[in-house]
Amino acid sequence: SAWNIIKWFGTGIVITALFNLSFTNWHNHWNERIILNAFEHGSCSEPDVKQKQLIYCEVVIKELRRILEPISDHSSYHVVVGNHGTGKTTVIRQCARDVGKEVIYVDVPPVLNRFISNLANAIGYSFMEYVFFIETFKRKILGNSESGFFVSWMPSREELENTSKPPVLILDNINKLGQENANMLKNLQDIAKLYADQSSCIIVFISSEGTAPHMMMQRSSWSRAEKDPIVIEDLTSKEAFTYLHNKLGIEKEVTNQLIQLLGGRIRDLKEYGNRINRGKTFESESIYYLDNDDGILQEYCVNVLIILNILLSEVHKTVIHAVNHNFHQAEMMEGEKNHVIGKVIVQKLVKNEKIDFDTFIKLVNNKKIADELLQANVFSYNPESRTVTFQSRATEVFVRESPEFR
Repeated sequence: SAWNIIKWFGTGIVITALFNLSFTNWHNHWNERIILNAFEHGSCSEPDVKQKQLIYCEVVIKELRRILEPISDHSSYHVVVGNHGTGKTTVIRQCARDVGKEVIYVDVPPVLNRFISNLANAIGYSFMEYVFFIETFKRKILGNSESGFFVSWMPSREELENTSKPPVLILDNINKLGQENANMLKNLQDIAKLYADQSSCIIVFISSEGTAPHMMMQRSSWSRAEKDPIVIEDLTSKEAFTYLHNKLGIEKEVTNQLIQLLGGRIRDLKEYGNRINRGKTFESESIYYLDNDDGILQEYCVNVLIILNILLSEVHKTVIHAVNHNFHQAEMMEGEKNHVIGKVIVQKLVKNEKIDFDTFIKLVNNKKIADELLQANVFSYNPESRTVTFQSRATEVFVRESPEFR
């Protein structure tokens, strides 16, 4: 009868609702246990650099350990900045692994799906949990309640039973969001402020010295950031010499020439130092033995300095070519739209080494162009000192050698 159909249909709805409620409660509890476990044990991949090649900057490590092991009522979030290639990721990963518990490290790509994927992997979801997490997170963060979802996703201090201090979430490479997904960066900054207000979780943003730190400093959510960002700078000349000569085994004269070209940019020192070593071995082996008329291998002495000078010349060309590409990206070469204003800034920096940010903005007189110049790896903005400098020693070498900037 119609009455039986209605009763059957109503019963089905109730059963379905109860099942969905039970499943939701079970899934939320399971989610909670996974996240709690992740924070209690910590999650961070190993640095890409071999342990014996690490350069320990004690001042930086001390500062990073301070924010990765916060006091119980810590109520700020943090920003760590440094130019591309200064070793930010390496040192932060090493410190996170040393601290271990209650620290989760996540690399932040500009694409939402990949960010969620990296976050899910850091937490340790299985495949099915991972799929559910991605779909839920994506739906929420693209909707109107992304902040609420992210906040509810985090465990409270009470739930972290065995901890005496707030857990730490490290978000690396957030400068990519500043360029391609600024709204997502704003949301994450708002969430970091909320967590800091509650002393429930400390978020640490890692960024290059580009537009992202400046964007963050302009927002009201900056009120809960520790006012002085931690700046990871290039190695000193002494540290660079120790790395090239003692750790990579490069001759003193070549070491000094590399430092003159590259400064203390650890990524470049590693790349070109290893290239020198590989090239020296290859060149020596390829011309150390020659066939004479009798088919007998005869040994010839090869002047190693000649080989090294050839290799240094090739390194110089490669480095200058890369910097030239950055200037084209910024459209600052002769005949390009930013050449005139770019030349003015370059000449100021050649003379003074750095200019304050307000002077930079006045000289450019166009916010869009100012952002373009800071994103093109030609100039660098330091949020701690609020100054603009050349992005690297190699950039300074390039402009000093280039007649169109004199």
